[in-house]
Amino acid sequence: MQKITFNEVVADYPDLLIIAGEYSGDEHGAALVKKLKIEYPHYNICAIGGDNLERTGISFLFNLVEFSVVGIGEVLRNIRFFAKFLKITCDWVERYRPKAVCFVDFPGLNLRIAKELFRRGVSHKAGGNVKLYHYISPQIWAWKAKRRFSIAKYIDALGTIFPFEKAYYKDTDLDVQFLGHPFLDGDYVLPITYNSNGPILLLPGSRKAAVKKIFPTMLDSIDRLKKWGEVGELLTLYPDDDILEILQNICKRYKNLSISFVQSGTRTLSVCASLMSSGTMALNCALAGIPGVIVYKASTITYGLAKLLIRVKFLHIANILLNRESAREFLQFSAKPKLICSAMRDCLNNPEILAQAQRDGEELRQLLSAEPQNDVLNWIQSALIQ
Repeated sequence: MQKITFNEVVADYPDLLIIAGEYSGDEHGAALVKKLKIEYPHYNICAIGGDNLERTGISFLFNLVEFSVVGIGEVLRNIRFFAKFLKITCDWVERYRPKAVCFVDFPGLNLRIAKELFRRGVSHKAGGNVKLYHYISPQIWAWKAKRRFSIAKYIDALGTIFPFEKAYYKDTDLDVQFLGHPFLDGDYVLPITYNSNGPILLLPGSRKAAVKKIFPTMLDSIDRLKKWGEVGELLTLYPDDDILEILQNICKRYKNLSISFVQSGTRTLSVCASLMSSGTMALNCALAGIPGVIVYKASTITYGLAKLLIRVKFLHIANILLNRESAREFLQFSAKPKLICSAMRDCLNNPEILAQAQRDGEELRQLLSAEPQNDVLNWIQSALIQ
């Protein structure tokens, strides 16, 4: 089992501990830290997360994003690691007693940490002095809706990034605020723009197991598309070197495709269409008005359980928000290269699809904007005033 060792805290007792367990949460957590450092530079902030949080220069304890997993099988294979991590994290909080812990997404683990801190009497709701805030709601609107009661029991305040989420907690006493989506912050610049002469963007995701299943299907589809003479430059985003290695190894089987690789966050991209797994960058593409197609595959067990448990019509959050299939979705058994190729041809050649994608982008921007006073900075500041 991987040894878990937290880095030493370089300052006195912290004001805030941020915990992010996956790449997108690490990005959102880092954006919050940057705002805090500008407005409240005296705060002592520590973090558990990934490279983005580490680069902010705060006291970084452990890179949890390196161990991000998805699916029942992957979780079970790593259960000893996460049990050990939970204990060490709660021991740290109990020892250092930050004013607040801000969990960023990743509810499967974060809510277990919150429950254990409650059991130990450390958290505010258990009579302790550590407030527990959760930024980005678990997707209770999709599955496991009863989690809202345990969230209300252990968490002091919840900040949502989608406007419809607050209503799902109306039968609890939890303090819930819609904070607007971070992609609509005034200082946020979309990392992608539309360019009719740009490359096709491939977004296979940021989790190793998912990438191994999704990326070959994407390349099979692009290989078909190339036979129609409609494939120019291809561009693929990757979050870290581990994912890059997986992508490059898969590409070795597709010698007739020339693909450039760009690390996420290193430069602004300009593309003509996107072939995406559902995730953070897929929403960026939707906001930018870029036509695209969603592809998703998981293990048979994981997908079968998801079909039984998940209660939404769509996977792509833009489709959920708009309540229609803005980007066509090809999931699991329907993720066939022939069908995906046909949908991508439409994205490249049908002007009405482009026009609709751009209208949808504007509608999404309106849906995801919050009132200026309800931003994440004011929200987290309320946890640090004691």
